[in-house]
Amino acid sequence: MAPPVVRPVFGALARWRRARVFHPRGILLRGTLETLAPDELPLPPGGPVVARLSKGAGLPGRMPDILGLALRIPTDDGPWDLTLASASARVLLRPARGWRRARFSSVVPYRVARGLRWILASVDGPDGASLDAVAAGPVTVTCCVAKLTGPATPVARIVLDNPLGDGERPSFDPMLHSPPGARLYPDWLSRLREPAYQGSRAGRR
Repeated sequence: MAPPVVRPVFGALARWRRARVFHPRGILLRGTLETLAPDELPLPPGGPVVARLSKGAGLPGRMPDILGLALRIPTDDGPWDLTLASASARVLLRPARGWRRARFSSVVPYRVARGLRWILASVDGPDGASLDAVAAGPVTVTCCVAKLTGPATPVARIVLDNPLGDGERPSFDPMLHSPPGARLYPDWLSRLREPAYQGSRAGRR
């Protein structure tokens, strides 16, 4: 169980920032998904998606930052929210100088039918880390799955080409919104993270 102070602390930080505690600056894009390997993840064969591309510390302009990629994918069991961040070695957050150079990771694995898998992504977009540049689109995202080491298997291609205003919705939450066939591992980490998400949402409201 998470310490009881987690939610109020994150709520206070969100009220102070008047934004998300992490990744306060971002842009929303709508696009379409094409599934490449249907046996790897419980993905639909295709359909609409919404994505948020963001900067972890909210640094302005082209300044390097921990870049974020959040995806909301409709499935038969409801929306699936994936939150990925620029990382190295799949488990270490790492600032990136640009969207094209960044390698995104779920940082922690998902338990899926084939075992524990990290979800990875790359973005075919601008070289710099500016949100204005990536908002101009179109942006192509290639999602992969992989074990902790070894090659990655492409599982989906997403084309983002319709900018939306960056409001308070959708509020991406990978703990609340995931299909039964893909759960974050270990369970205790999800129990620790969820109060942080709840506090950040409550503070923004």
